Amino acid sequence: MELYHALEWGNVRDIWYMLERGRAGDVYRLFGPALEDMLGIQGEAEWLDFIGQEGAELAERPLCLYLAAWQHRCLKLDGYEGDVTERLMAFFQKWLPEALAEKIERTPVILDLDEPAGELELLLEPYRKQLEPAGYRLQVFFVDTYCAGVYFVFLETPKPWKMETK
Repeated sequence: MELYHALEWGNVRDIWYMLERGRAGDVYRLFGPALEDMLGIQGEAEWLDFIGQEGAELAERPLCLYLAAWQHRCLKLDGYEGDVTERLMAFFQKWLPEALAEKIERTPVILDLDEPAGELELLLEPYRKQLEPAGYRLQVFFVDTYCAGVYFVFLETPKPWKMETK
């Protein structure tokens, strides 16, 4: 099971449970900000209009990812956002031990889906090389289901039972 899926599966189950019982308003009241961001809607009326359309459904993978971003479990980056270096460094400051975060050498991360060099996976490689020896792993997911393209960056932390002892 992918990391984002494991984190958000309970919320997705809750959403589907409520929708199956005709409780779309409750879904919006609980998860409105994530739904608005994912679907590009504004307000409960637009949500109810969307979900009431024939054949409307919520795709599982994007839903899990947007929920994770809404709950601050990952970093959401728009595919055309431009320079996201500072946002990435702030993300590292939040999730890494201070000593490691301070040692990270910055390299520019400029996102532009129209440019081959603007793909996040390539741009994160220098950071991966710095983080992996310490046991940290970056996972990147890309979604374009409801938009032009959004990246979700997760930082997998080392598990105490997997860490080497000296």
